[in-house]
Amino acid sequence: MRIPILMMLLATPLFAATARQDTSPTEAPEPRIVSTLAMDPESPREIVGWWSDGRSLIEVARDGRYRRWNDLDRFDRPSDVGRWHRENHAVFWLNSYLLPAPPPRRVALWLRDDFLMADVARLKTPFTHSTTPPRVPADDLIGRWRGKGGELRLDPDLTYVWTRGEAVDAPIAITSQRGRWRLLADGRLLIEPFAVNQRPMIRVAILDESNRIVELASDSGGLRLQPPRPRPVTTPGANPEAPTRENVDDSVDRRPKDP
Repeated sequence: MRIPILMMLLATPLFAATARQDTSPTEAPEPRIVSTLAMDPESPREIVGWWSDGRSLIEVARDGRYRRWNDLDRFDRPSDVGRWHRENHAVFWLNSYLLPAPPPRRVALWLRDDFLMADVARLKTPFTHSTTPPRVPADDLIGRWRGKGGELRLDPDLTYVWTRGEAVDAPIAITSQRGRWRLLADGRLLIEPFAVNQRPMIRVAILDESNRIVELASDSGGLRLQPPRPRPVTTPGANPEAPTRENVDDSVDRRPKDP
């Protein structure tokens, strides 16, 4: 006799729960807190810039293109390129140019202590937004190198321009050279002239105790990286184009006037 009673006790709550569910089919589900609600839809956060998870890198350019690297070296060839478009204040998409075309990657934005973060589809680690890319060893070489070996300008687009500093007494001498440069993974500097019949004028890199390149050498001598030129200091509100007293005096017509 106890078994039927037990079954009745178990069936009654089940029936009651089913009856409540059927009588209120339009009951709203419990609200779920989403981190993107912290962002203001009327003031979308800027997504143009650099995104990194500490191991890989994505550049979202203002012209609608993007590039992605499997490491942090933006001077290396990107593993993926394509275009991006923004869906709303909390989502944008990456559409690859690779063939065959992979599915678009959905990028969901959220905030961590007011820092803009992103979850990229098929990538496990969240990305952090920054206006500047992470610094890599090649950044230390960009700039103007000067010395007895002439002048060498290493540009961020991985091109270089070298000009000879002194005249040489030779019937045929290269006075300038253009080409590509690249800092290899093992720390070696690669110099490649655009002209296939020329040899690189910069052939030796001198390292310090920490294996950093501190001097470059050519047939004419060495070159060292020059410090960047200081920016002119201007007073807020001052007009740099305002004429000086000397300029005003010089502009006055000093010819004698007719009596």
